[in-house]
Amino acid sequence: MFSDSTSSSFSKSFINIGYEEENEEETHEEHKSIRRPMLTSTPRVICRFTENSNVAFFTREEEPMVAHFRDDSLRDVSENSQGYRYFYQASFLRQRPGLKAHVQQASRKFIDLVNRKLVSTRYPKTRGNNNNEEAEDQEPLDIEIARDDNEYINLSEIFTGPTVAPPPNPPGGKLPDKNCLSAKKSGNRIEMGSLHRSDRMHHFQMIFARETAYNCIAEIGKLPSVQFIDLNSNISLYARGYVDHIRRCEEMERKIRYVEMELITCRPEIDPLPIDFQNLTAPTMSEINSIDARLDSLERDIGDLNSNDQQLRKNLNSAKEFHQCMQMVEEFFQIHKDEEKATLKNSATAEDSLFSKSFNRTMSEAAPNSPLLGPGEDNAWFIAGVLLWDKRASFERVLWRASRRTAFVKCSNESFTVEDPETREPVQKCVFISFFKGDALGLIIDKACDGFGATKYPCPKTSKDRNMKMAEMEGRINDLGIVIDTTQKHRHSILQEIAPVLPEMLRHVSIRKAVFHTMNMFTKSASSDKLEKNSSNGNSDMFLFGECWIPDTELENVKAAMKKSFSINGSQIEPVLREIESNAIPPTYHRTNKFTKVFQSIVDSYGVSQYREVNPAPYIIITFPFLFAIMFGDAAHGFILLLAACFFIFNETKIYKKKIRDEIFNTFFGGRYIMMLMGIFSIYTGFLYNDAFAKSFNIFGSSWKNSLNLTQLDKMIEISQKTDKAILGDLVPELAYDRENGPYPFGVDPIWNIAENRLVFLNSMKMKASVIIGITQMTFGVFLSALNHIHFRSNIDILTNFIPQLIFLSSIFIYLCVQIVIKWIYFSVNPENIFGYEYPGSNCAPSLLIGLINMFMFKSRKEGYTETNSTTPVHNCHLTYWYPNQKEIEIGLLGTALICIPIMLFGKPIWAYLKSSNSKKKQKKINGEDIELLSQHDDLNLDEAVAHSMSDIFVHQAIHTIEFVLGCVSHTASYLRLWALSLAHAQLSEVMWHMVLINGLALADQVPVYLAPIVTATSFFIFAVLSMSILIMMEGLSAFLHALRLHWVEFQSKFYVGTGHKFHAFHLLQCLETAKLITDEADRKVDVIRGVK
Repeated sequence: MFSDSTSSSFSKSFINIGYEEENEEETHEEHKSIRRPMLTSTPRVICRFTENSNVAFFTREEEPMVAHFRDDSLRDVSENSQGYRYFYQASFLRQRPGLKAHVQQASRKFIDLVNRKLVSTRYPKTRGNNNNEEAEDQEPLDIEIARDDNEYINLSEIFTGPTVAPPPNPPGGKLPDKNCLSAKKSGNRIEMGSLHRSDRMHHFQMIFARETAYNCIAEIGKLPSVQFIDLNSNISLYARGYVDHIRRCEEMERKIRYVEMELITCRPEIDPLPIDFQNLTAPTMSEINSIDARLDSLERDIGDLNSNDQQLRKNLNSAKEFHQCMQMVEEFFQIHKDEEKATLKNSATAEDSLFSKSFNRTMSEAAPNSPLLGPGEDNAWFIAGVLLWDKRASFERVLWRASRRTAFVKCSNESFTVEDPETREPVQKCVFISFFKGDALGLIIDKACDGFGATKYPCPKTSKDRNMKMAEMEGRINDLGIVIDTTQKHRHSILQEIAPVLPEMLRHVSIRKAVFHTMNMFTKSASSDKLEKNSSNGNSDMFLFGECWIPDTELENVKAAMKKSFSINGSQIEPVLREIESNAIPPTYHRTNKFTKVFQSIVDSYGVSQYREVNPAPYIIITFPFLFAIMFGDAAHGFILLLAACFFIFNETKIYKKKIRDEIFNTFFGGRYIMMLMGIFSIYTGFLYNDAFAKSFNIFGSSWKNSLNLTQLDKMIEISQKTDKAILGDLVPELAYDRENGPYPFGVDPIWNIAENRLVFLNSMKMKASVIIGITQMTFGVFLSALNHIHFRSNIDILTNFIPQLIFLSSIFIYLCVQIVIKWIYFSVNPENIFGYEYPGSNCAPSLLIGLINMFMFKSRKEGYTETNSTTPVHNCHLTYWYPNQKEIEIGLLGTALICIPIMLFGKPIWAYLKSSNSKKKQKKINGEDIELLSQHDDLNLDEAVAHSMSDIFVHQAIHTIEFVLGCVSHTASYLRLWALSLAHAQLSEVMWHMVLINGLALADQVPVYLAPIVTATSFFIFAVLSMSILIMMEGLSAFLHALRLHWVEFQSKFYVGTGHKFHAFHLLQCLETAKLITDEADRKVDVIRGVK
């Protein structure tokens, strides 16, 4: 143990609150900012406890110790059985406190005294509890711990940040008094999470008595509110405390699957009932024992019935095959009965003469007084058996060659059917007869039969014996059939009896398995081996300790569930829920519904958002279908897509009940809400483009009119007829455009659908619109990054990232968007004065793309569109400066953009370097004890750690800056896919309309009248099929993938990190759904076996 001097020296060195004597006048805030070198990157281990509690809870702090132990010093209090030495606040500082410190200390003591008096008045002491009277009046203390093992401190625990174990069990099984369940609700406002940001998480420690842990965890599992942390991750799954219970549950699951498969495959069919997902009550031990015993009995009984049934069916098949074999032999010999001659004496029979004839041997060649077979071989001169129908030809060929044409083989011309005893599938077989002479030839035939899997039967030689045997086999077949039917009825009655309770058994077993799997994440004790040796009362394993994450909004529900389980169990020990501090990154939890779930899954597919990071999902709900619709852009196709989505939405309950297993169908069904929005937005953009099946609607009347008179039109028609070529007429805006009524009220004017130069106009419009939409979305992403910086209180990121990025984006790309809008507003076909320059007409409209290139090249250009004091346009008038001071403004914008690059690149690293330098200047000298402690840790190199941190910041900032600068250019170009896919979809629609439908209708006018309906229907059918398969499904999938990329890369890269991990709550309903999926998979396999795929 430490001596007094040793503990005092240790306290000074470990806490290190040494201040120089001459700096007595420094303020408290200055001391707070001091961070000692030995703990620059090492978290502290703090023990927080109340003096009336026997259990200490340990947390890890990242703040400097000075923040906790600045005003008061520490002195030794006691040490426990674990070798921990505790210190509490008392006069210990080497620095003599000034007058201000004395005043602050006196005021705190006065306030503490008043609080104690108030507490003792409101909650008077009770008799019979003298041991805790003083403890109830004392405030909790912040305690610094030091390991007093082997008389030295293990520096590896200090500098590597050990994972602190849960607290030790209290002596006598007493739980701590401080409990969130018993505490009153605080008046602090709970910050609600939303889809914009993930819910706020809290790290809690749970302590349960072992006998009540099962019911408490099961009650918590009814709510999707708690994610438990595996505290036994370093222990194998097969070495944990409750693995035997889990194995027993898995064995019961296996038996349930076995019974379920038997239930599904039995005939007549019995459909099992669905699992009751509303009932999440955990089963008791007696219920599990009853289920286990019943499943054992069921498995044994069904197994015996199946084995007996299988053996009976084998015997039935053997009887049928033997009967067929004798019947075929009898028929074979009956055919040749008239040819038999009684020429053989003594031993030769009619069958022997037939054998001689079959080998083309005359009866005279056979000795009249000697049999064909030797003595004792009366039953060995032919073999009969059964063979698979598919192998008969190969069997005859092999046997004929193996016997060298000395054996005669005859197979039946018709097959008969038997049932496979195991698979119950029909099997086609045939009967064969082989005649031979000699034992050697018989061995060859036996080997051939074994090779082909043929079954041989001892067929009697005489007809009388065969008929008697056939009658015997017929009776045996009837008897076996009766026995099999009786067995099947008994088996069916057993399965029919168990069918209603089988889902309930599966529910009980699945819940129990899930609860024990969660209990395996708990630790039995927070104590070490030393504590277990010193525990005299034997209560070290009375409790289970666990840690979990709980969302802020679900905290009260969890407390209510724990109180409910405590009241139901009737235990004397109340479960403990205590919030603890943690350096672990909390999980991300977004509350979604069936509408927002698909959009959140799109975001999570790229990466789960970090804790409390801005979630892109709310904005993707609108932007994703809108960008899809810009590329899809057809009102008719969008309407078809909307109809499909509405069908899924209105029939979703029926579809759920049907349990459709087709993956492609389930993919479309799962995205029914996003399909609905894509269809709505496609209809909207289709009306903007005035495009439906590649045709336009003239709803409001075109703003263009024909400016040619009748004479001009007649002359053009005459020329067209003579040359057999179409004559194009130009509509001059000054004459053909209706300026009084203005442009078309909504969307593109329908005149452009029949214009020859429609692509030139639409491509220019869609290209510029794509650039504006893309830069707007990227700018919005930059503003969302500012929300992240503000939320995480990172002012340096606002100064060195957000502001330079916004200025850089504005100086080049937003400036381009402003130019596009100004060009749309001010520049027309009519000559006029624009921004002080005489504008000759549309041929001098500024070229924005070349102008942007000239801006980067600092190319000198002429101002205005005309020569000085003249109306003659200058050469390349579309490349001149088109507004006053354009050269100076563009140089200023470009210079501002260039200045932003080094600010983004070096701003944050320089700030980190200056901050590190300032903290080093304020650092105090390390005393002798600290030097001695640091010298014992050879691996500690603080200068290298700081340099490594600086290099990481610089590399990260360099990558981020290069990505942003180059990404602004590449991402802007990437948004041009909006225009490209819209053009492709419009052109494909036009091809389908003209080349398929219109040509088909034209062909219908040329064919006979009775064929016209057939040609018309065929043309429309082909047009509909191609439109559905190519324009809607393939083009829709292409637009979906491109919209996905624009959001994942171009939009989310501006603000989204996406390196978090999802909140996986322990929920019994999810466990039952997993069990249901396994059941559905068993049903699918059975359907495949039955051929109902």
